[in-house]
Amino acid sequence: MLAAAGSRKTESIIQAIAEADPAGRILITTYTIENAAQIVERITKRLGAVPRNVTVKTWFTFLLSDCIKPYQNFLTDTNRVRTLNFTTKPGQYARKVDVDGYYIDAQSNIYSDNAADFAVSVNEKSNGKVISRIEDVYDEIYVDEVQDLVGYDLDLLDLLIASSISLTMVGDPRQSTYTTSNTTKYSNYQRLNLYMWFKERDASGQLTIDWRNESYRCNQAICDFADALYPNLPRTTSRNTEQTSHDGIFQITAAEVDDYMSTYRPTVLRYMVTANTLGYKAINFGLSKGRTYERVLIFPTSKMKKYLKTRNVADAGDIAKFYVAVTRARYSVAFVV
Repeated sequence: MLAAAGSRKTESIIQAIAEADPAGRILITTYTIENAAQIVERITKRLGAVPRNVTVKTWFTFLLSDCIKPYQNFLTDTNRVRTLNFTTKPGQYARKVDVDGYYIDAQSNIYSDNAADFAVSVNEKSNGKVISRIEDVYDEIYVDEVQDLVGYDLDLLDLLIASSISLTMVGDPRQSTYTTSNTTKYSNYQRLNLYMWFKERDASGQLTIDWRNESYRCNQAICDFADALYPNLPRTTSRNTEQTSHDGIFQITAAEVDDYMSTYRPTVLRYMVTANTLGYKAINFGLSKGRTYERVLIFPTSKMKKYLKTRNVADAGDIAKFYVAVTRARYSVAFVV
């Protein structure tokens, strides 16, 4: 499913879990810890608890526990791999043929940038044992925020597509605020270009794309503002027809922030932790992904402020995070300029 912000992408997964056969073994995986926690929270709110037949894991936990560790002996010593190394990277001249140094560091941890590569290589060396085991463990797999996956992650998705597992992938390439690694492999499919990866597999009959260009979160004014950041993509139709006394897109000055906060009580969003939010508690744009708020007050970057004047997308800077921030709101978005 490729869908706009607020189109109930993740909610479709929650609904599927609610309606699932309790005997079915289900995995839900997503890149960030924050998104995994949101999924657990939403399932618990809906069903009272995460069903015993449902497992929620981050993508890297899935790579480590289901893909790397069980058959690591095909590339290295049995039980050698400890965990993942998110801190350092392989040496500049490390080669794939050198397992130590390219995949594994001196402390026997897998470099996170090469984790999916290791998983795919182990599957190849073992003649498909990795995927066969996953088929034995899970009947269904849901990948949320699939736009965050890059490089060898896509090779692993291809293997899962070809497997007997029912695979559902959900995402919005417009919201590619993170990537699982810094790989250059398949760079032509990264971020917004991931649409092409899906279209190619749809054309060859490997999968079916469910396009959703409706937002049940944002009103039409917010949808229109967000759509303008991606002028070459289909327009989004709002299904939020509820009206309040303060709807749409607004700009205020720093001097007006206190009054605005006391009147409308918006959630404050910022690009990064160093942003000056005038003492108000704020959430980083990226961490807000997947959340819904009644109203948001955004402290924009200098590039975003320039875009507000010129409406030239080239001036906007990080449009993925810009898009995410704007589309968190149901009724109003205000920028401090």
